[in-house]
Amino acid sequence: MTSTTLLLRSLTHFWRINLAVVAGVGVAVSVLAGALLVGTSVRASLRDLALERLGRVDHVVTAGAFFREALAGELLAAGALAGADAGTAPTAAPMIALEGFVIHQESRGRAGGIQVYGVDDRFWAFHGRGGERRPAPGEVLVSGGLARELGAGEGDTLLVRVQKPSAIPVSSLHGRRDDLGRSMRLRIGAVLAPAELGEFSFRPRQGFSRAVFVHLARMQRDLEVDRKANTLLLAGVAADAAGASAVARIEAALRGAARLSDLGLRVRALPGPAALAVESTAGLLDDDVVDAASAAAAAAGMAGQPVLTYLANAIRRGERSVPWSLVTALDPAALGVEPPAAGGPPPIWLNAWTAADLEAAPGDAVTLEYYRWEDAGALVTETADFRVAGVVPMEGLAVDRDLAPEYPGITEATDLTDWDPPFPIDLGLVRPRDEDYWDRYRTASKGFVALEDGRRRWGSRWGQATSLRVFPPDGAPDLAAAEFGDALRSRLDPLAAGFVVYPARELALEASAGVTDFGEYFTYFSFFLVVSALLLASLFFRLGVEQRLREIGALRALGFDERGVRRLFRAESAALALAGGLLGAAGAVGYAELVMWGLRTWWVDAVGTTLLVLHVSPPALAAGIAGGMAAAVLSIAWSLRTVARATPRALIHGVPPPGAARQGAG
Repeated sequence: MTSTTLLLRSLTHFWRINLAVVAGVGVAVSVLAGALLVGTSVRASLRDLALERLGRVDHVVTAGAFFREALAGELLAAGALAGADAGTAPTAAPMIALEGFVIHQESRGRAGGIQVYGVDDRFWAFHGRGGERRPAPGEVLVSGGLARELGAGEGDTLLVRVQKPSAIPVSSLHGRRDDLGRSMRLRIGAVLAPAELGEFSFRPRQGFSRAVFVHLARMQRDLEVDRKANTLLLAGVAADAAGASAVARIEAALRGAARLSDLGLRVRALPGPAALAVESTAGLLDDDVVDAASAAAAAAGMAGQPVLTYLANAIRRGERSVPWSLVTALDPAALGVEPPAAGGPPPIWLNAWTAADLEAAPGDAVTLEYYRWEDAGALVTETADFRVAGVVPMEGLAVDRDLAPEYPGITEATDLTDWDPPFPIDLGLVRPRDEDYWDRYRTASKGFVALEDGRRRWGSRWGQATSLRVFPPDGAPDLAAAEFGDALRSRLDPLAAGFVVYPARELALEASAGVTDFGEYFTYFSFFLVVSALLLASLFFRLGVEQRLREIGALRALGFDERGVRRLFRAESAALALAGGLLGAAGAVGYAELVMWGLRTWWVDAVGTTLLVLHVSPPALAAGIAGGMAAAVLSIAWSLRTVARATPRALIHGVPPPGAARQGAG
């Protein structure tokens, strides 16, 4: 009789005990391999979800303000993003991405935190989609998750509301707080399935994507941002041969393609004096822009003069008052005057019209009353005392309307009574002579103070100047605005001005990996069950061995040495472990599916999404089977450690080994 025949007959003869061993090993393998499958399935599901939502997006360019949508094409046309492989040419698509909320007109259901995308044909072409529905100007496409949440369907009406963009900071004096939103009433053209980009999102998220797609031109019209976008989608940009990363290449291309208008800046030639003005759509120039413009002016041999213009509620002298007056802070030398000696209230120079209205003369004291927004969000009224240092005739800077930036609700008004600023204003204080001044001089400043005095009172974290004037030297030809604008642009970094380039695909894949290894988590969670199953299997196997002591003694008496007997039982345990492992493989799939169902229902908060599916990974399954079988073989081998110490005579008489007896007695 061969060892193989003996092994097979032992397995079949003691089938009851062996079946219990196989069952114990199968349970252990099912739990261990199932836990590994859970971890693999969670990671794979989140990865698939992230890639499905990204479509073809690799990188995303965003900005704090709106920029020209043509920037997308200019980035590609420059050739700086092209790769060595012509088959992977980079592509780009501009879009508007804002957060908003929607109201379902039929059910009055509401949903907040909605991703509102303004897209056109370039978006669908970017993703290689040819047959999907595009939103018409009066339509909106809705993601399936949002449609289910609202109970909405095709043909229903949605009211989509988003924040209205504004270059002027909301927390500044001229920031609009009473007109923050724009609403669009749109008909649902289609409910998009995930395969139709219905779950599109370039930011990592795990729950259902709650998104709507609006026609880009319609959104630009309603937001008053003609031909502008705030997001660029990029694909096909890779690291170059020199080792520069894709992000670094995009940033370099952005530095070369962005224009001043993309940064919210402009340079224009002033109609009166031979000078240029650097201005911002935000109404204030930050310190970096002022420094860059001053450096560009110095390099061109020109002088730069910062200007800070602020609106005073009133200029008072005794009982007399001039309401709603612009006051400009600048270098007194620009007025052709010398600042007075230090000491006493700071100086102010009134234009002739204001001085006559106040009946003020040099040496008189005047008080400025003005609004300021505190960081806490409160509008407060402050006052400052000045000493009249002189009277400026109504010519030159005294009648210069361009000292003031464009103030929404003020600059475009035809009359003072038409003013509509974002702060309270008492138009009852306006007199006929004030209307006459507005008709004749518009935004010409009524008073001038030293630049340092104005900055101390009206400067903010948004900037210390409303414009910078650049003057060519006497006798030199005027510098063209475009030429100086190029010089200024070369000194500004779009990335420091609010542009951000981030690797959307890389970040999404990192986020999909998660911070919790669910395979390891459920292995720890099921550790007691695994150990119990292995212990049960080893005990059953040991019970079978103790029932076969006479067989072991006979084998020893017939010439089998201890090593041979040990090999026989190890082979038997390996065969049983293999059978249990194969049985456990099927159980592992069932166990993993049960846990995945629990993660989609009971424990959904642990992963934040119900979009989890089972991924049967052969490596993970094989690792679980191998781990379970190895643990089973080792535990069975441990249970046989005392058999070798018994003599053949004692075994033939059925006497347990000394160690086994002590354990049984204990």
